[in-house]
Amino acid sequence: MKYLHKILNNCDEVSLLALRSKEEPLSYIKRLEVAIHLYYCRCCSNFVKQSKLMDKSLGNYFNKMGDKPPFKVSDDFKKMLKQNLK
Repeated sequence: MKYLHKILNNCDEVSLLALRSKEEPLSYIKRLEVAIHLYYCRCCSNFVKQSKLMDKSLGNYFNKMGDKPPFKVSDDFKKMLKQNLK
């Protein structure tokens, strides 16, 4: 029962795992934990649905834009951003 309680009350980790699963495959256990949590947690389930909708919408938007984005980022801004992320 402790394990089930851990799965159901871990919304922060589940939301991060759901986002990470778009970039890299999760282990079987993690996928199972996420699936069980999403079955019981309406908030996380809605978050995942909204995230998928946003990804699809943004993907469609950028596909219509073509290969070139409508803006260009300066090298100074890139350097400053890298320093702030460290």
